[in-house]
Amino acid sequence: MEIVMPSKREPSDTEAELTEVGMDGDSDSSAGRQFIWALARGLDVLRAFRVNDPPLSNQELAKRTGFPRPTISRITHTLTELGYLTYHERYGCYELGGGALVLGHIARANFNPLERIRPAMLRLAELSNANVGIGGRDRLEMNYLEVVHGPSRISLRFEVGSKVPILSTAMGRAYLAAAPEEEVALLLKQLRKTSRDDPDAPQRIVDNARNELHRLGFCSSIGDWNDDIHGVAAPIMAPDMGGLLAINVGAPAYLMPKTKMLNEIGPELAKTAAEISEIFGQFHGATEFRPVGRGRPSRTRGVAPEEATTPTTKPARGGRMSKKAPA
Repeated sequence: MEIVMPSKREPSDTEAELTEVGMDGDSDSSAGRQFIWALARGLDVLRAFRVNDPPLSNQELAKRTGFPRPTISRITHTLTELGYLTYHERYGCYELGGGALVLGHIARANFNPLERIRPAMLRLAELSNANVGIGGRDRLEMNYLEVVHGPSRISLRFEVGSKVPILSTAMGRAYLAAAPEEEVALLLKQLRKTSRDDPDAPQRIVDNARNELHRLGFCSSIGDWNDDIHGVAAPIMAPDMGGLLAINVGAPAYLMPKTKMLNEIGPELAKTAAEISEIFGQFHGATEFRPVGRGRPSRTRGVAPEEATTPTTKPARGGRMSKKAPA
């Protein structure tokens, strides 16, 4: 039996804002003379497609990107002419075309470091009887770059290309806990816009994640994204893949109670994260390498250490899970 995560979701207001003006919300600081906005908008349209998406209309693409409908129409026409989109005339919708698939295949084939870390991921998946994923940041989300499924017939079904929120998931919190201060400050600026009822919540959650990473070597999300999902994650350094990634273990809450996730799976995850960081460091040719996270001083503001593992405010949860019979 698989637990299949929903493929459709409503994009947040911030998602559209980041697409339109850049990651830091400031077009002047994020662009420059060398920045080609027309190209960026075209790539943002391609980025709007998700795993298991049905074909999308111009209206849906405009909603996801925040671009005006006339702009979307010109972009989709151009991308279709170039082969990066396929147009279904009967439905008036688009899906990724052969050109985009070729690029994805090439990128995937050239991710050589991922092949070297799969054995470590497999060991963790078998030990935890759960799914293990590695992801990198994509604006205010974490994008799965590699996934290894555990032996359990009941699991969370994430795939390469799946995306999850950065603030409410263990993977996202591990990234935020280890990311440079300047990057986190820019992200918090945008995350506060999604927490209008409690604008201090993003900073509080980041502080809690930093404290948790310092004390335990990993971060957790125990029902914070979805009531039925428990997860732990730790940052890893990958010099040839953008610098900072995160590895997570996630499972249905009724199969992975909080105590087991924090006391058994979390420490094993932290060891695997350190091992993978070493592998990435060797691949990069580093002579000295120290995984991120350990030895970082607590930066929690006004939160006692014993309270730091549990955010005081829950972000918006993910969708519900549905069960599917085994193939």
